[in-house]
Amino acid sequence: MEPLRRLFVWWGWQRVVAAVFGVPLAVFAVWWMVRAPAPPVESQIPYAPATSAAPDVGRAALATPDVGALLTPVALPTPVASLTIVVHVVGAVAEPGVYELPVGARGDDAVRAAGGLTSQADVRAVNLALQLGDGEQLVIPRKGETLAPAGSRSTSGVSAPRLVNINRASVAELDQLPGVGPSTARAIVEHRERHGPYATVDDLLAVRGIGPAKLVEMRAMVSVS
Repeated sequence: MEPLRRLFVWWGWQRVVAAVFGVPLAVFAVWWMVRAPAPPVESQIPYAPATSAAPDVGRAALATPDVGALLTPVALPTPVASLTIVVHVVGAVAEPGVYELPVGARGDDAVRAAGGLTSQADVRAVNLALQLGDGEQLVIPRKGETLAPAGSRSTSGVSAPRLVNINRASVAELDQLPGVGPSTARAIVEHRERHGPYATVDDLLAVRGIGPAKLVEMRAMVSVS
C-alpha cells in the first residue's frame, strides 16, 4: 500500500480523479466512433414476396388442353352380318314350320330340318338344290296337286300349288290338303254351312280336328274369298 500512497502524493489527487473518470470516457468515445451504424428501420419490416410460385396443381389446371386428344375419333363397332336365315317349310314334309338355317342353305337342307319328305311328296316338282334366302317359303307339293300356271313361282323359286278356297272347296278338294283327311274335310264343310263363310284362314282353328300345328301346315295351301 505504501507505493500507492507515495504515487498518490506525487501525482496529486486531481490527476488520480481525472485518470479514474477520464480513461473510461475515452474508451467509450473510441467505441462509439468505430461501431457499425445501426440498420435502418425499414429493413426490419417483413415484406411478402412480390410473386409466389403456383402449385403444380394450379399450373396443370391452367394448362391449355390437348385439343388433339379431345378430338381423337372413337372407333365404332363394325356391324356383324347375320350368319343364319329363317325359312318357312310347308307341304309334304314330316314337320312343316319355320326353321333357322345357316346362310347359303339350300332346299334340301330345309327339308331335312323339317323332318324329311313324306311319301306323298312330288320331288319332281321342286328344286331342292335351290339356295334359299332369309324370309322365304319353301313349298313341297304333293303328288297330283294342281300347280299354278307356268311362270308363277313362290318366294323360294319353286312352282307353287294352286290355293284351295275353303269357302268354295268340296270335301274331295279339301281332302287333298296337307294333314287333312276325309273326316277333317267334312268338318270344314259342315262348319262353313253351319256358321257361314270363313272370314280368315285362322277361322279354321274353330273346326273340330284342326289345331295350331295343322293350321301351320295348311296355311300356305288355302285361301278365303
